[in-house]
Amino acid sequence: MSVSSPTIEQLAHDAVGIANPETALRALTALRLELDAAEADLVQRALRGGSSWSQIARTLGVTKQAAHRKYRHLFDQPLGAALAGSRILSTSDARRSIQFAREEAARLSQPAIGTEHVLLGILRCQRSRAAKALGALGVTLESARLCLQTTLPGLPPGAGGGETVTVQAGRILERAVREAAKRGERLVGVEDLLLALLSDSRNGAVQTLESLRTTPAKVRRQLELEWAGTAPESAMPESAAPGSATPEPEGEPPPADDAIQVTSRSRPVSTS
Repeated sequence: MSVSSPTIEQLAHDAVGIANPETALRALTALRLELDAAEADLVQRALRGGSSWSQIARTLGVTKQAAHRKYRHLFDQPLGAALAGSRILSTSDARRSIQFAREEAARLSQPAIGTEHVLLGILRCQRSRAAKALGALGVTLESARLCLQTTLPGLPPGAGGGETVTVQAGRILERAVREAAKRGERLVGVEDLLLALLSDSRNGAVQTLESLRTTPAKVRRQLELEWAGTAPESAMPESAAPGSATPEPEGEPPPADDAIQVTSRSRPVSTS
């Protein structure tokens, strides 16, 4: 994944330029998350380019042990083998949820797709186990929209939005692949996207869930209950999977192939 410098630059500008201190702090928090993700991306590129852990540690101003402990997950398996490029095999509902996330970001005039928009996209896949698990905890599309904890500042009216993706949201796809692999699944589903969102307590999706008085642990438990009481989606043909027979109420048909690509209309965003 390439470093999302336009998003970082905008957040840095807003953090020091916005008069409202609460809004500025929110922009600063989002900036810190983006910088953390960008640092991990640069460390990964340095390692692939032949730099040693000692060289990277000196550049970061930390010990070799600290650098290795923080970033050794970058080459954990099976993620490295699963991500053979930027295209990720997925169910039709998972592809649809990403399209919905793009629409939600644009609706809010947000400059990029964040984790909070992915959460809204999941909720719009109303027949998925993920949306049912959230609904059982009182998290609905309407309530999440009302309590949305956005990590990005808005764009001026009429400026559009939702055409790029934050580093943090892009990494959700990497985590979703890992979640699917844990369950022995070849395709990433909506449930894997939801579990991936729950992995970072600082992101906008988890903050939104907490504002609705639920927690990642409760969501995981409820999702387990949904799995226990429903036939596995992977056991059915994709055309027969829940939510794939007819379009979702607020959605559009999913892309024609089996791969998720969180992209702008003209430029793909790599998840490696």
